[in-house]
Amino acid sequence: MEALTGFASFVHAAEQRSYVAAGRILGVSASAVSKSVARLEERLGVRLLHRTTRSIGMTEEGTLLYERCKRVLDELWDAEATLMQSRERPRGRLRVNLPHVVGHHLLMAHLPEFTARFPDIELDIDFEDQVVDIVGGGLDMAIRSGHLPDTRLIARLIGEQHFVVCGSPAYLASRGRPAVPSDLERHACIRFKYPSSGRVAPWAFAAPHSEMHLPASFIFNNTDAGLAAARRGLGLAHLPVYVAAPRIETGELLPVLTSFMVPFGSLWLVWPSNRQLSPKVRAFVDFVLEKLQAQPGAFNRVEEELSSFSTERGVN
Repeated sequence: MEALTGFASFVHAAEQRSYVAAGRILGVSASAVSKSVARLEERLGVRLLHRTTRSIGMTEEGTLLYERCKRVLDELWDAEATLMQSRERPRGRLRVNLPHVVGHHLLMAHLPEFTARFPDIELDIDFEDQVVDIVGGGLDMAIRSGHLPDTRLIARLIGEQHFVVCGSPAYLASRGRPAVPSDLERHACIRFKYPSSGRVAPWAFAAPHSEMHLPASFIFNNTDAGLAAARRGLGLAHLPVYVAAPRIETGELLPVLTSFMVPFGSLWLVWPSNRQLSPKVRAFVDFVLEKLQAQPGAFNRVEEELSSFSTERGVN
């Protein structure tokens, strides 16, 4: 404890350049801070601070020690804050960023239950298909898909995403049903363009069909636009199963090529690694995982989710 007190006294004195100001923060006298730093210097055998009648400055050794002490003490204070906050009721504004398709098709239906459970949390949700800087943007958390290269983020897996190629009954009646992926070369394909990069997304076919060149009869940067185009008979669309399944159930869309499909990226909850998991963030993380992972068909394989539809309607 004496060593920890010495390090805390040293860090605050170095930051405030004053024993008096450091003492106010620590709730002790300036003399107590000075003695604590002196004992630390004696134990380490080096001078850490320059003292003058007007101010305090760090020595070269003090500068080296300060950087490491600051990180360690910040972690300790964050840990203490997390434990204290864990006893509190979740409250405050929670800033969340998520893709349109996830928000509209997976999350929106559950928000009434979330607000009923946690009435003191104010949700501030940005629907955004562009990849944003969570740390720089001051966001509490986000839902993202695919690869996560940002090492500043902590991630929890929601589930694997599965896709299905589907079209309207009228379109398939007029153009025929593809039996293998190469048949798509003779079809109108409705493609999705990533808003962040402008790159047209591939379709989730297993090898050797994964590198196939597909027509791009229509290109949209919005999944719901692709869904609407498929429903109107403009072509075949490659859609998340959780987006297409309700339309397949009603017969508005029919799935094709399901035996050729493979998982296509994962869905993650992410938040900055330099922030403790506050009660409001923990509440949202636990709620989303509980609801989405238990949602029937949200992250099932295509065959599991659509076998009943395929058997019923005699599609491949």
